[in-house]
Amino acid sequence: MKLLTLNTHSIIDESYDDKIKVFCEAIIKYEPDVIALQEVMQPITGEKAEKEELLKGLGQIPVKSGNFAYSVLKCLEKHNLNYRGVYFGLKKAYDKYDEGLAVLSNKEINATEITQLTKFNDYNNWKTRFSLGVRIGEYWFYSLHFNWWDDGDSSFQDEWVRLQETLRSKKRVWLMGDFNVTPRSQGYELITKAYFDTYMLAKDIDNGITVRGKIDGWEKSPLDKRIDYIFTDGNVRIKSSKTIFNSKTEEMISDHFGVLVERE
Repeated sequence: MKLLTLNTHSIIDESYDDKIKVFCEAIIKYEPDVIALQEVMQPITGEKAEKEELLKGLGQIPVKSGNFAYSVLKCLEKHNLNYRGVYFGLKKAYDKYDEGLAVLSNKEINATEITQLTKFNDYNNWKTRFSLGVRIGEYWFYSLHFNWWDDGDSSFQDEWVRLQETLRSKKRVWLMGDFNVTPRSQGYELITKAYFDTYMLAKDIDNGITVRGKIDGWEKSPLDKRIDYIFTDGNVRIKSSKTIFNSKTEEMISDHFGVLVERE
């Protein structure tokens, strides 16, 4: 089983089509079974997507034709790859985009789950956070994007507690995304009380860095850092954990690298 997570930071700009192509080609190359995406943008004023069977919209915001995940799925369809997905739009970004979470898979999605992580649900508040979970066979996979540990409006710790309430009865769970915590931080220690970091379990790893220098939200942290992860609730055998879209493997298409994990 191969898993991929990426904070796409998919702002639609002049290089948007190139980003879609690079991402699509990487999926063809690596063939991940499940893909968790964060910061998935679509134009607020965009038209509703035609092929609803490719990317199912959850919640009140429909999937629109310029949606990053939808565009990727259309590309994969042209290459005869049978990926499908779900999208949950949750807030406004940069005054002209819907921003949301997505999970794509080449296997049938049997169930979905949306959980509000912030105490507020405000489309106009950029700190609004939800989790998007899907069940595929016996496993649950979650696409996640947390706020920071000490955020005054909604802290990582509070959001983590809310997530655990919905996960309490589940087993064979995989948590994938942008956690906005670094190793050896309070947030990381909280997570690893209950979950295993697949990077630490992997036999074959790289340096693990997922962000270079300063990015939005980390302006005071000039060092390279690892803030994107795939955690699991079992001490499973992991063959490898590598970053992609890092300019060494594939071109960078976001301010984050993707994390690709292969289970034995």
